[in-house]
Amino acid sequence: MTLEFRMILILTGLAMVVVPPLQAATLAERLLASYDSVRTLTCEIRRDTEAGGRRVRFLSRIAYARPDQLNVENVEPLARRIVADGTNFFSYAAGDAKGFSRPIARLEQPMLDSLRKLPGTAMEHLFQLRGVAETNLPGATGYPIRRGYAAPKVFAVLNLDPQDRLARIEFFTSSTCQTTVGQYDYSDFIEAAPGAWIPRLHKGMFSLGNLTSRETLRVTALTVNQPIPPGMFVAAPFFRRVEFVSTFDAIYDAVAP
Repeated sequence: MTLEFRMILILTGLAMVVVPPLQAATLAERLLASYDSVRTLTCEIRRDTEAGGRRVRFLSRIAYARPDQLNVENVEPLARRIVADGTNFFSYAAGDAKGFSRPIARLEQPMLDSLRKLPGTAMEHLFQLRGVAETNLPGATGYPIRRGYAAPKVFAVLNLDPQDRLARIEFFTSSTCQTTVGQYDYSDFIEAAPGAWIPRLHKGMFSLGNLTSRETLRVTALTVNQPIPPGMFVAAPFFRRVEFVSTFDAIYDAVAP
């Protein structure tokens, strides 16, 4: 298994969010702020992806509590455990010689965003729109409120349904919105906390050159703002006899031929 694929696994299904105080000037920032009331969360995630004729299913059980506490058990396609105890991040994949650990404050931004993404939401996309000016766009059938953002590399459009829920995100090559490179549709909503809508069904498509990837994500066994045993966020019992290092190179270069 390549380092790149393992990094995808590391970054997939993480369920942790601590959103800094926001001046919710844009729709994207207001949507991020709407999840502030979620203090704890547990769920199961099934993500089916297909790209280049290859299909992969990710199965995860997740427990999350503020601030920066997380336990993720991945059972497919690779057994892996992630624990964040509020200060440090730990990850170990079955069969690896060592695990990865680093203080949360020292995680690189992509991994930090993945760690702080609330599962079952579109926060991984909304994070990229923080601080980006928005453009009011005409409404469309089923989406009375639409806002556009000139994000790096793409023009992103947020679409709200008549209940003010984020029901679609579109990605275009430019603000003309002529060429679509990606789209995510969200449905089967539950109001997990006042104003905090979590869609339990996601369907996405993204194109890169001639390669198109598709994914379907389902959220089940969802609980919000219920007590979680503190031991779920203590790393040691989950990583007996595992040695940790602070870089992935130290794990995978050591075993390269």
